[in-house]
This record gives sequence, C-alpha cells and structure tokens, in this order.
Amino acid sequence: MYINYTKIVWRRVWAAPSPSARSSCINRMVLVKYKSKEKLTFMEKETSRTLHSLKPGNTAKIKDIQTDAKMAEKLAAMGLVRGQFITRKPGSSPVVVSVSGTEVALGRETAKKIIVTAKKNTFLLAGNPNVGKSLIFSRLTGIGIISSNFPGTTVGLNYGQTVFDGDSYDIIDIPGLYRLEEEWTLEGKKHNLFKELEYDFIVCVADASHLERNLYFLLEIMQLKKPVILLLNKYDEAVRKGIQINVKELEKQLGIPVIPTVATTGEGLKELSYQAAKIASHESVLSTLNIPADPEEKWHVIGRIIQKVQTVKHKHASFWEHLQGWATTPVTGLPIALCVLVVSFFLVRFVGEHLINLLDPLYENYYVPFLEHIFGGIKDNALGMLLLGDGGENYFGVLTDGLHIALIDVMSYVLAFYALLGFLGDLGYLPRLAVLLDSLLHKVGLHGYGSLPIMLGFGCKVPAVMGIRVLETRRERIIALALILVLAPCISQTAMIISILSPYGLKYMLIVFFALFVNGILAGTILNKLMKGETPELFMEIPSWQIPQWRPLLRKLWIRMKEYLGDALPLILVGVLFVDLMQLSGLTNWIAQIARYPVEHILGLPADTTPLLILGCLRKDVSIALLQPFNLPPAELVVACVFMAMYLPCVATFFVMLRESGWKDTFRVIALTLCMAFLSAWVLRLILM
Repeated sequence: MYINYTKIVWRRVWAAPSPSARSSCINRMVLVKYKSKEKLTFMEKETSRTLHSLKPGNTAKIKDIQTDAKMAEKLAAMGLVRGQFITRKPGSSPVVVSVSGTEVALGRETAKKIIVTAKKNTFLLAGNPNVGKSLIFSRLTGIGIISSNFPGTTVGLNYGQTVFDGDSYDIIDIPGLYRLEEEWTLEGKKHNLFKELEYDFIVCVADASHLERNLYFLLEIMQLKKPVILLLNKYDEAVRKGIQINVKELEKQLGIPVIPTVATTGEGLKELSYQAAKIASHESVLSTLNIPADPEEKWHVIGRIIQKVQTVKHKHASFWEHLQGWATTPVTGLPIALCVLVVSFFLVRFVGEHLINLLDPLYENYYVPFLEHIFGGIKDNALGMLLLGDGGENYFGVLTDGLHIALIDVMSYVLAFYALLGFLGDLGYLPRLAVLLDSLLHKVGLHGYGSLPIMLGFGCKVPAVMGIRVLETRRERIIALALILVLAPCISQTAMIISILSPYGLKYMLIVFFALFVNGILAGTILNKLMKGETPELFMEIPSWQIPQWRPLLRKLWIRMKEYLGDALPLILVGVLFVDLMQLSGLTNWIAQIARYPVEHILGLPADTTPLLILGCLRKDVSIALLQPFNLPPAELVVACVFMAMYLPCVATFFVMLRESGWKDTFRVIALTLCMAFLSAWVLRLILM
C-alpha cells in the first residue's frame, strides 16, 4: 500500500511488561515513517531485548554481544555469535539456552549483555462497522482514539502495540467493512486492506447482539486461510436482549477460538491474550469449515450455525425500544429531531455561558493582577504591549486577551459541545438523524450518510473533511465539502458568534445561523445541478440505542479537549501576536488602505477590520473573536460573522482538503464558497444596514 505524504510518529516501546523487568530491557523510541513511494508497514518487524528478558520457550536471533573481548571469545566457542538462533529454557539463574543442539548456562549479568531480536506478531482488528473495534483497540494499546455508537467513526488506519504474556504485538485497527473485497479510500487512493497490509493473524470483532449478520464477514475472513480469533463484543447487551449464545458450540462449528467480550469493561481480553500466544507459538490450527464461495450458500451455512448456537427469549418491547422506532419514522422523528437540536443549542449555550461566568472573575481578579505585578516594568513599551496589550484599544496581549479567548471564551463552548456530541454518538441517535435527513440531502446531491461528516463539522472541520471518505463518489465528496465549509461553522466559530452576539439578544444569532443554512442549501443545489451523476441510495446500518457510560464519555471528552489545547491554543496565541505585530509595524494601516474598498463598500465594515480577514485564514474563530473590541453595531457584526464563517477555510482544513480531494477540487469548492460569502454578506448588508 502506498500513501502520498510523510508522517513521523514516535512511540515508546517496552520489551517487557513489568516494572521490575524494565532495567533489563532496551528502552528505545521506534520511528515509524510513512513516505511517498514506500510500502506501508507498521513499525519494525523485529523487537530488540536482552537475553535475560527473553521469555522462556521463545526463540530469538543474537543481534549483538556487548561483553568484553575475552568473554565474547568464550561465548563464540559455544556457538553464541551474532546471527545465531537460540531458545531460552525455563529458569532465571543461571540463564539456560539451547543453541546448535546443546544447552548452555550463562550468568544473569552476561545474559543482560547479549542483545537478541524476536519477530514481532502483527494482527488486524477487523469487523463490521459499529461493533466496538476502536474501543477494544484503546483497551489493548492505551492509545486514546474516538469510538462512538455509529458506523464510520474510524476513517483511517490506527496503529498501536500491546504486550501479551511478555511478547509484543502490533495491532492495526482497520475501518469497519461489510465485505472482504470492499475497498477503502486512504490518502485519495482505494486499497484492499486485507491484501495489502502485512499481518500474521486476524482478530475479528462481532456484535453478539447481531451475530447472524456479523457471521457473513467472518466467513469471508476465514477464507483467507489465516488464523482467526472471534471476539463476541457487546455480549452484555445480547444478554439484556434475551439472546443466549452457546460459545463452546460456536467454537466447534467454526473451528476457531470464540471469546465473549465487553469492550467497555475489558471483560474477555485476558482470554484474547492466551489465544494470541497460542497462535504466535504455532499451537493453533486453521479451521476446517467448508465455506462456499456463493453468497447465498454462505447465508445457508450461517443459518444452520445460528440454529445450533443461538436462542432468543421472547420479550415485550420496552418504551426504550419503541422510542428507537419513533426516532426514525418521519411523523414522529422530525419533531424529535427538532427538539434534540433546539435543546442541544440551548444546552451548549447555557453550559458555555455559565463556565464563562465562573472563570471570568478568576481571570480578572487574580490572573490579570498577577501579570501586571510581574511585567509592570515593561507594560508601556513594545514588548509589554505584545504580552499584555492595552485592553484591546490598539493591541491584544498574548498573555491576556490571547489566553482569555482560547481558555475562557472559546473553550467553554467547545467543552459543552463535545460532551453533548459524545453523548448523542454513544446513544446511537446520530445514524437515526441521518435517516431522517436523507430526503432533504437528496435534494442537494447527497444521501443521509453524508450528514455524519457535516455533523462532525459542527465540532471541527478537519475530522469532518476526513470523514467524506465514507461517501462513494467524487461528486458526493465535493458537495459534502461545500456543505461542510458553508453550512457547518466549527464549534470554536459558533462559540465566538454566540459570545459576541449574545448581548444583543437571540434575534441576531438566529439570523447568522439561518443565513449559513440558506447558503449551504444553495451551494449544494448549485453543485447538484452543475455536476453530472446521480445520488446513490442510502445504505447504512442503524445501531441499537445503548445507554452511554460515563467512563468512555469522559475519556473521549478528554481526548478531544487535549486535541483542542494542542491545536487551537498555539494558533490562537500566534494569531493574536500576528495581529499585534501588524499593528506595531504599520502593516495594518497599509493593508487597510488597499482593501478599504471591498471591505467598506461590499461588506460595509470599517477598514480597520481588514487584518482580521487575513487572520481568519490562520484561525477563523480568533478573527471573529477580535471583532469584539471594535464595538461594531449588531447589524455589522452579523455581516462580518457570516462572511468570516464562509469565505475561506482555516489553514488546517485547507491542507486536509488538499490531501483528501486534490488541488483542483479544493480550489473549485473554495472559489464557490468565497463568491457566496461576498454575495450573501452584501445582501445582508442591504437588508440590515
């Protein structure tokens, strides 16, 4: 598999799991480099460790001998030389190894100076969409990734490592698939992951509450003639639904290990460690199940298996189950969706405003006086203006206004939004909303599945743009890009729009969001008419609702907030410094003179706001936030917010668009949104001003 960019990832790898063994391990950093024209592999296929830390029963190759010359000669006489294969025997002192048919005993200190390499085991984590693979991946590796109760959460390959009984395993978590031959788009190219990735065995994750449907993909995987372990995830949910599965009989029918698991609690993963070790030591055997090639025949095989292993107790539908049906029926689902969206909007606003009210006094009464005490001597010179500002009259201080914008004004709403998004995602409501929006989105050239990337865009446009991979055609992806840029201001922009317009009442906020909605519909309609092709029909699994658990919710919220602090905070501070340096150098006045005409006569805004339009390319929420010190009337704020939300993507989104769609489609979409931004801002100016 080839990819089109270079990415470097550092991860710390321990050759042994226990703290007491770490002293004898090679504690090193592993460099993973994915480069153009370079085959995609995961880390190194060999792991280095000392002979002392090699697990008894394991075979490894001697990589280096770090003893003195005299001891090296003695070892060589016994056959212990570089490149020789040895097998560790039971016992810790002395260390006994088998080499060239004989056994040799070594002292522990000598064994610690012999470096060996053992082949690492790699397995794929595969399964249908929405079976909990990502959560199992997080449990095994400790790497925080987002998992939710809707299909398509994983849009790329996730890599990690875990240790089973002292041995290191590489894990590749692939996106959810329904068929073995299904191709997945990575870096703009389609790939068959099972054919192009290198791996030793497959861990197939199935939803125990939908076992019959999941078995089809499992049978296709078993046709690869690779060792397979089946994880029956969500086993607790199956039990609650009255589904009983005879695991031993299922193992007998399939001829592979079957492990009931609950990813949210980690139940069953210890048994996975045991079964993986059996495969690594070549103790397992391949299944002898006769799997037909014809799809209909496969379903006959599945039917016979299900009759033997699964029983379902009849249960009356609960109110919770009735509610799931109501949420996808247009007559009841649309009012429910409207209520959810309205409640979500006011809930995010309520939580965000209360967090701001809580943090603002701490900022004003403690933080600002602390800064003035430290930097009081330089407050009036150029450095002091850059660091502390002058209250926004001419300069915005990096340590004052910059941190206030990032950590109070924006982060309060970001926290509220991501908490709500995580709740709705784990609940399983988002796919139902996609079903309800299918008819509306068909009018703009998308099916309901296209609503999922758009919903992600209300959080951050970068994962939203990456999410267009789930759409099948180039036509759909271009339309989705336009809707993401126009229809879905990210949570940071939304937070700032609400923040600067809330003093003037709900009316002006609704005008901004209604204008963006209308522009989104227009953009999709225009592209739908201009681009040839038909919109595919909706084909998407609707998962069962499940009660969100607070631990996974908090973990996802923590991951997203870390991403916000790592990505947004530095850019916001750089953006504030950029504006101050422009003001200090006189560049602001020069740009204002050049761009005075379009800003004043088309947008109807003061020429002094021109630098903010340039800053918007770096960080759009910051440019909107910096409108506040200009004390613009509400009508001008509405025009500025609509224009800045639409005209250009931020730099991070721009580069992701280039990677996902190519430069031609990227610039076509940007040209359309820029023209619509000027036109809609001009129309709003005529109406409001």
